[in-house]
Amino acid sequence: MNEAVYARIRANPKFVSLVERRGRLAWTLAAIVFVLFYALVLTIAFAPGVIGSRVAPGSTLSVGIAAGLFQFVFFWILTALYVRKANTDYDALTAEVVDDAVAADVAATREAATTAAPAAAAAVTPPRLREASGGARR
Repeated sequence: MNEAVYARIRANPKFVSLVERRGRLAWTLAAIVFVLFYALVLTIAFAPGVIGSRVAPGSTLSVGIAAGLFQFVFFWILTALYVRKANTDYDALTAEVVDDAVAADVAATREAATTAAPAAAAAVTPPRLREASGGARR
């Protein structure tokens, strides 16, 4: 793709909407991960008794291990949700924006070619008689 296509993509309102929606989702998910991760770290730092306590009486599983496993699984689920959203909504919208920009570029190229064709036809020089007669060979 050329620079004109990229400019058309950036100017497309659908692209602006796509960037805003995707950014909003990415920052929301990042905030969730940040808060959960640092909540566990701060709990470890300031309330180690809570982290070391057992999930149930007589259990060998501590709250800290359960919380860590929960985070691991939960973050994978968040990643899967983002990938699903990206593969369905965002990829379809991206393809639509690119198709619109390429179609507009093709139309502009055709229009430029049709307006330039008469000028180009007038500028065509007749065949070189000198070359055809062998005069160019030395």
